[in-house]
Amino acid sequence: MHPMNRREAIKTTGVLLGGVLVISAGVTTACARESGKAGSSLLSEDDQSLVETIADTLLPSTAGSPGAKAAAVGPVMNLLLTDCYEADKQKLVVDGLKQFRSTVGDHFSSMSQANRENWLRRIDAEAKATNGDHYFTLLRELSLQAYFSSEIGTTKALRYIMTPGKWVGCVPLQPGQRVWA
Repeated sequence: MHPMNRREAIKTTGVLLGGVLVISAGVTTACARESGKAGSSLLSEDDQSLVETIADTLLPSTAGSPGAKAAAVGPVMNLLLTDCYEADKQKLVVDGLKQFRSTVGDHFSSMSQANRENWLRRIDAEAKATNGDHYFTLLRELSLQAYFSSEIGTTKALRYIMTPGKWVGCVPLQPGQRVWA
């Protein structure tokens, strides 16, 4: 073993600390959120309220479970659409909501449940006739995802056991029994 050289020790320590600083700065930069996306959402508050009303029409409150509005699916649908869907699907929904407002009007929320259901049946028939991408198909998908991933949808609408027993792959359901969460 050769004797310690003070200059070599200082040089090695400097290189080591410099490397740590460069690496830590790179890691924090990589972990930073994009400033344009952070906290932004695709739908306006009016559109978010509209999609929540559409979801509540599709999944209304019943005697056995609260509806989509009670589960507050609007913000979740907005988040899913903003963060999880491609730009073409996002544009399809935004343009579809504009078309929906021009067809139905801004009074959709104040309509009776039966009238809202009739409008959605017409739009659903139109969506099925296109045999392609339609905004209503995506809204229905978002409604189901948001509702059944919420605490209310999972625990009230589905049959939920937090820690089930042994695994049984095929369990017969009784008539009227809710499906398992």
